[in-house]
Amino acid sequence: MAGVYGANASGKSNVLAALDWMIKAIKLSHTRWEPGEGVPRQPFKLSPTGPGTPSFFEVDFLHEGVRHSYGFEADDRQIIGEWLNTYPSGRPKKLFERDGAAEFSFGRSLTGELQRIRKLTRPNSLYLSCAASNNHPVLGAVHASLTQRVSFVQQDHKDQERRLLLAKYLLGDPAFTVVLNTLLRAADLGVEGAEVIEAPDETKVKEFAEQDPEFASHPEFEAAFRAIHAKVVLRRSSSEVRLSLDEESAGTRAWLSLIGHAMLTLRGRGVLVADEIDSSLHPLLSSTLIRMFKDSAINRHGSQLVFASHDTTLLGTLLEEEILARDEVWFTEKDDAGATSLYSLAEFHPRRDENIERGYLQGRYGAVPYLSFERIREILMEGIEQPR
Repeated sequence: MAGVYGANASGKSNVLAALDWMIKAIKLSHTRWEPGEGVPRQPFKLSPTGPGTPSFFEVDFLHEGVRHSYGFEADDRQIIGEWLNTYPSGRPKKLFERDGAAEFSFGRSLTGELQRIRKLTRPNSLYLSCAASNNHPVLGAVHASLTQRVSFVQQDHKDQERRLLLAKYLLGDPAFTVVLNTLLRAADLGVEGAEVIEAPDETKVKEFAEQDPEFASHPEFEAAFRAIHAKVVLRRSSSEVRLSLDEESAGTRAWLSLIGHAMLTLRGRGVLVADEIDSSLHPLLSSTLIRMFKDSAINRHGSQLVFASHDTTLLGTLLEEEILARDEVWFTEKDDAGATSLYSLAEFHPRRDENIERGYLQGRYGAVPYLSFERIREILMEGIEQPR
């Protein structure tokens, strides 16, 4: 569990976006990045050394119960460094290391067709991505841990529509339907439940399959097609009236779109990364989602939630219960050069009885905007007093 707080434009979303880009690079660099087209990165344009400064990415993670560390460095043209280490007994053990586009070294414990994969790895693709595409058993499993278990939530219309599509897909599964409708009722949104009332018949499915045989060859094609074209209505608690998703409130749509992703993440050992988790949600709903991940009876597989928020009530003791522990709270703050620093609340060693919400808003831990209302008032008063 990790909640990231900070002022507007302090870099909260960029921290999550950097993780998103890293995962996509691991997943797609060998298969989707065009040879000779360089690395499709977004450099830090405010760097003192200019936008050509290489980008550095590194992540620590558990794979099969053992700590691993993977990272890479890239400029606009190529990968200039890449490494994968494991810590089976607490000390680092090299699996592979890359220095520049073509210099590789491998640890003794890593076997397989390492040299063949090295020759197939382009300057602008990651070795880990190439190894997974060529079915290396060890590196393929590491690749899957990084790319198949992390999902991202962004608070824009396109992403919410994608998540609502997932919710429609899950409503086609009786087991998920029961859980989703229970969570809808528990949220006190005035909704009794959601149901699929229209779905394409076999003829429409067959017609589309004939038009796009490549898409139709996917094992999940039929279920996905039915979800895309299904019509979902929500039953109101107080009447027989049914409303479509488009007619529902922003809060209802936000909750339904989040809980579908959350249930899938909790079902396996996954990570849900959510930007602005409090968007359109009451603090009690945001805190409920967090508590779902922190409850070991619900979260039986150790799934994780990483989110960014401005909701300071989550830092306090909502209804006398602590929502976030000290080591689960992180802050972002920009320096004068525009670079973001990420640091933990635990670094401040707050007292056990310290009011974290109040301390944060008072600027005790940084990561808040420094505003002077008196100065704003002076400027506005001067503007009002000036003759037209």
